[in-house]
Amino acid sequence: MPTQAISMGIKNILDAKSIILFAYGESKAEAIAGTVSGPVTESLPASSLQNHPDVTIIADKEALSLLEK
Repeated sequence: MPTQAISMGIKNILDAKSIILFAYGESKAEAIAGTVSGPVTESLPASSLQNHPDVTIIADKEALSLLEK
């Protein structure tokens, strides 16, 4: 476990030129589905990434399991 961390709000993240989101495991599937294809909502801040022009998601098949093919 890291002994230090940086916390960033969604506004700071959206100000970035490009964003890379990593997601691994079945426990992330619902969040990834909402981030990619759900409505943009305050209850899932990552859904705001839909409005960013340069987002890359790197995820395993378990994290992507709820997305439509």
